[in-house]
Amino acid sequence: MTNSGRLRGWVFATVLLWMAIANIYVLWESRTAMAKGYFDFANFYTAGALVDRGLGAEIYDHEAQWKVQQEFASEVKIRLGPMRYLRPPFEALLFAVFAMWPYPKALLLWTIFKLALLAAIPFVVIRGRPWRESFPIWLIPVLVLGTIPGFMDVLLGQDAVLIAFLFAVVFWQLDVGRDWVAGIVLGLALCKFQLALPFVLAVAVAGRRRVLPGFAISAFALTVVSFFVVGWKGLVNYPAYLLALNQSAGVGIAPQLQMTLRGLLTFIVGRLPYPGRIHWVLAPIALAAIVYAGLIWRKAGSGFLAEGFGLAALVGIVTSYYAYSYDLLLLIVPLIAMRTRPDDAPRADRATRLLERVGLFFVLFTPTFWFVNYLHDQCLMTLPLLALIAALVRRLHAGGRVSEAGHTLVRDCVQ
Repeated sequence: MTNSGRLRGWVFATVLLWMAIANIYVLWESRTAMAKGYFDFANFYTAGALVDRGLGAEIYDHEAQWKVQQEFASEVKIRLGPMRYLRPPFEALLFAVFAMWPYPKALLLWTIFKLALLAAIPFVVIRGRPWRESFPIWLIPVLVLGTIPGFMDVLLGQDAVLIAFLFAVVFWQLDVGRDWVAGIVLGLALCKFQLALPFVLAVAVAGRRRVLPGFAISAFALTVVSFFVVGWKGLVNYPAYLLALNQSAGVGIAPQLQMTLRGLLTFIVGRLPYPGRIHWVLAPIALAAIVYAGLIWRKAGSGFLAEGFGLAALVGIVTSYYAYSYDLLLLIVPLIAMRTRPDDAPRADRATRLLERVGLFFVLFTPTFWFVNYLHDQCLMTLPLLALIAALVRRLHAGGRVSEAGHTLVRDCVQ
C-alpha cells in the first residue's frame, strides 16, 4: 500500500472512530430510556416472554402484547398501545431465552451477545487472507459503531447484527464452495424474509443453485418450528397480520421511513398512509432487478464473489417492502471482503470509484442520517444506495469482459 493509501485509511478510520465515540456517548445518555422499554427490543422481549410462559399462540395478539409490556414498560408515555412484534414466530424462541431475565438485564445481555457477533464478522469473512487496510482488523467493530446502521441497531435493540453475522457465514460457505450449507444458513436469515428471499433468488440465478435445497430444508424446518410456537391458525394469519399493520397509522412502517424504492416512489408521488398500487408497480421492477443482479454476477464469474454478494444484498434492500437504516449493516460483509481481493484483481475505473466514494460517504457519514431523519424522509438514503449499486454493476460488467477475454484466449490456444 502506498503512503497516500495508508494516510487515507487512517483518516477514514479516525473519522469513524470519533463518530463512534460520539455515538457511544449518546448510547450512555440513553441508557435509562433503553432500560425502561422505549425502543424496539421491547417487542422482541414481549414475544419471548409470551413463549416462555407457554403463550406462544398469543405473540401477535394486541391485548396480550400490551399486558406484558405494561409489566416492564409502564413508564413509557409515548405509546397508547403495544409495540408490535413483526418477526416470524420461530425467532421468538431466541428471545424467550433472554426473557428469562428482567428487561434491563435482558437488554444488556442481548447487547453483549450482538457485540460479540459484530466482533466475529471480520474474522469470519477474512479467515486469514491478507487485510489491505492500514488499520487493524480488530478495530472494525468499533468503527462500525461510528456509522448509523451500527449505532441504531445497538440503540434500538434490533437484530440487524444477527442477520449480518448470518450473511457473513453465508459468504464464507459460498467462498469455500459449500453452497448447500450457505442455503441452510440463509434459511435462518428468514427472520428478515424481505431481505433473505431476494438474496437467495439472486444467488441461484448467479449459478449457485445448490443453495436452493439447503434453503428449502431450512425454511421447512423453521416453518415446523413456527407451527409449534403459534399453532396452525397463528401461522396462517401471520401474513394478514403484517398487511394489517402496514395499513395502520402509527406503527412505524410508513413508506417514507424506508430506504427502498417503494419509499422513494412514495416520496415522489405523495405521502400516503398506505401506498395503494405502488407496490404492484414496483413488483416487476424488483423482480427484474434481482434477476439482473444474478445474471451479471454469473457472467463475471466466481472471482467476483464479493462484488456479486454486495450487489445481491443491496438490490435485496432497495427492492424489499421495508428496510431501515440498521439493515445496512449487511454491507459490512462485502465491504470487508472487497478489501481482501488479490493484487491482480481488475481495478475499477474513475467513474466507478466516484460512485463508490459518493455512495459510501452518504451511507457512512452520520450527520447525513440526522439530516434526513430531521426531514422525516429517510427514503432519500435510497439514492446513495443506488449509486453503490451502479458502482458494483460496473465492476461486475468489467469482470465479465475480463472473464470473456480469458475464455476466448483459452479457446484460441486449444484450437
